[in-house]
Amino acid sequence: MSEPGPGITVGPLPPRHPEAGFDEDPLRVLQEGHRRHGPVFRMPVDGVDTVLVGTWPGLGDLFGAERGRLEVLNTPLVHDLFGRALFNLTGDGHGQARRLLRPALSGRALHAYVPALLEVTAPVAARWAQSGGLDLYGAARSATGAMSARVLLGIAPGSAEGAAFAGYFERFVAATGAPAGARRRASGRYWTGRVARRRLHALFARQAAAVGRDGEGSVLARLVPAFEGAPKVAGPLEDHLLALLIAARETTASLVTWCLVELAGNRDQAVLAAADARRALREPGLLLDREELPVLRAVLAETLRLHAPNLLSMREAVCPVTLGGHLVPAGARVAYSPSAGHFDPAVFPEPGTFRPERFLGGEVSASRLWAFGGGAHACLGRPLAELMALAIVTSVLGQGLPYLPDGPPTRIRHRPAKAPVNPLPFTLVRQESGS
Repeated sequence: MSEPGPGITVGPLPPRHPEAGFDEDPLRVLQEGHRRHGPVFRMPVDGVDTVLVGTWPGLGDLFGAERGRLEVLNTPLVHDLFGRALFNLTGDGHGQARRLLRPALSGRALHAYVPALLEVTAPVAARWAQSGGLDLYGAARSATGAMSARVLLGIAPGSAEGAAFAGYFERFVAATGAPAGARRRASGRYWTGRVARRRLHALFARQAAAVGRDGEGSVLARLVPAFEGAPKVAGPLEDHLLALLIAARETTASLVTWCLVELAGNRDQAVLAAADARRALREPGLLLDREELPVLRAVLAETLRLHAPNLLSMREAVCPVTLGGHLVPAGARVAYSPSAGHFDPAVFPEPGTFRPERFLGGEVSASRLWAFGGGAHACLGRPLAELMALAIVTSVLGQGLPYLPDGPPTRIRHRPAKAPVNPLPFTLVRQESGS
């Protein structure tokens, strides 16, 4: 990070914090940094000096100052694979794309997606209940992949197009793990991913021609007419679909995994949440009524607080900006951590404890969670992602209570999405009548 030029008085740079232990336990290092230095400090992340922003006041400051000063920072690999998707756009292009995408991902559009989601989750949950044991995270990724294909693209479960999509998409996702810099071009995964990208684009075009334009049942059906005649600056629909698909599958799979992990360790909460789930299965419209299913919604909110899927989101300062009273010069890399805000004891008492009741008793509102970001770059897909998570957890709890025969995971990776490192054995246990 560059220092201010001579003779320029702009205020102090953020203090430095040692990065020792970050790769093994990043959340601990972030929390210690904020305890020592407050909302903003500096630390190398992946070998690059980075301004870290956390705590509730720090995140509020960042999102308030973001527009026109901070842009999303992605690697050349992400730009190659996702092209001109929303999170790679800046300025007017970013604003135009958000306006085109938003109506298909929130509000009244969600009502059309509930039957499509349950069409996938009901048989998935039944298979989980019949299984003698499965890997929870792997099963969750498979389920959210099928859900994403159905609700985003209109691809029916078990169809030939669905099988083709799953194969292409798996190779595309694998390519996101290729080296981020110039070395990516020497990686076989990278080139396989580039081929998968082209094939996915062709599949999207076939689906767009097949789903019709009545706006029912899939996001794609609503976006096709929205992007007709759209300005080029807004990016192509195909690139936006790639970003939506990977976010819907990976983020939701992480959220579902940790929700079931926590419920497996908190039977009383699981029993109460299962009662809500049975109501939702009888009346699916309740999944969209924020005044209903209070325990399920509180469990989901507390899971988001404790287990935000994304540890860090990267930004670049396009002009000097002050955060937490410290100078951040133009060109600096900035990262914010939702988790570092969610563990702020001033906002969330007993931050390390799973306490869904905090969202039931008025202690705190779920609107104070930053798992989906905030400000100018807040995730447009949050309403759909939460609906997807509710749909699958509802279907699963309708079959039984989660049980982890080997206990919770002992090894966790935090990037790209928080997940167990090793397979996590999981079963569902039928509730006794009246329990």
